[in-house]
Amino acid sequence: MTVDNGKSDLVYHGRRAQRADSRLRRKAILEATLRLIVKEGIRGIRHRAVAREANVPLAATTYYFKDLNDLISDSFTYFVEQGLESTRQLQEESFNAARNLSSQERASSSSHKLLVQQLTRFILTHVRNQAEDRDRRLVELAFRNEALRNEQLTRAVRMSSHARESLIQEFFHLLGVVDPEAAAQIAHGTILKLEYEILSGSIALDSPLLERTVTMMVRGLIPATATQVAETAAYG
Repeated sequence: MTVDNGKSDLVYHGRRAQRADSRLRRKAILEATLRLIVKEGIRGIRHRAVAREANVPLAATTYYFKDLNDLISDSFTYFVEQGLESTRQLQEESFNAARNLSSQERASSSSHKLLVQQLTRFILTHVRNQAEDRDRRLVELAFRNEALRNEQLTRAVRMSSHARESLIQEFFHLLGVVDPEAAAQIAHGTILKLEYEILSGSIALDSPLLERTVTMMVRGLIPATATQVAETAAYG
């Protein structure tokens, strides 16, 4: 079973649920798996433990997920589906910042500065919101580490990263950045790194270093020439 996220298909491997009550039970199992990962890590995932956490019969977990790897992989896919919305929101805000400059701002040399300020603010808000949701970040890190040992999960993590980077890449393409694919790699990597640094306590949520880092990244990825390309494209 695949889920279309607009750019890349996220794949579910376990048994499909046809009825509404079955879908709710399957969802409960996936959510219970994520809660257990927060408490005990990936290695704590067992059918019996998940069934107990989800308050369902053991037979339910083995019915939908005969293979434990399918359960782990599908719980990650479910996790990604829930999280992609925040990336889409960041993308939408960024697109609006690029598209909604007034005619006076487009004609002014200050348009690039304005765009950098807006994007920096959007990204900082995104990073802080992500980092404050500690449980989700712990789950994400657990999956990424486990993917180094689990080939099936490796594919899921790779598709997840591609989905997020594709959304970011569209924005850089809009601005006419020379290499939007590389720019998306840099932006995504920086965001993940900053989230980790906040989570580990290396950087405080209100640290000036956080804002300086994001500002430098945005300035480096979106030179003034890229803004001019976007303005030209907007006017046709």
